[in-house]
Amino acid sequence: MRMIVLLLFAILIFLLTCTENVHELILYQQLHFRIKPHPDFHTFLAFTGYSFSSLNYITQKIGHGIFFFLFAVLLSRVMQNSINVIILSIGYAFVTEIAQLYFSRTGCLLDVFYDSIGVLFYFFVRILLLKKDYYQVES
Repeated sequence: MRMIVLLLFAILIFLLTCTENVHELILYQQLHFRIKPHPDFHTFLAFTGYSFSSLNYITQKIGHGIFFFLFAVLLSRVMQNSINVIILSIGYAFVTEIAQLYFSRTGCLLDVFYDSIGVLFYFFVRILLLKKDYYQVES
C-alpha cells in the first residue's frame, strides 16, 4: 500500500511538472501537454530573469519544497536507508525539472535546489523529532 501511495504521488508530481499550465489544472482540472522535441538546455542553467521577490514566485517555490518534503516522507516509508531516500528524492527532482524542458515549461537547476531544500528539511525535522524522543525517554 505504501508503494502505491508513493507511485501515485510521484505521478501527481510528474503531471504537475509536465502540464502546460498548472493554474488551469488547479482551477479547471484540465491537463494540457505541449511537447517540445528540441528544448533549449541553456535555460536549465539560467539564474537570471526570475522575480525572486514576487509573492507568486515565493509561493511556487514553497510549493516545490512542500511537495518534495512529502515525497521524501513517502519514500522513507518505503525505504529505510536515508541516503537512498535523499539520492532518489533529489534525483527525481532533477528528472522532473529536465522533463519540463520537453513540455514547454521552464525547467531549471534552481528549482532542483528548492526541491532539495524540501527533502533536506524532512530529514532535519526527523532528526529533531528523534532527538526529542530520545530525551523524553531519558527523563
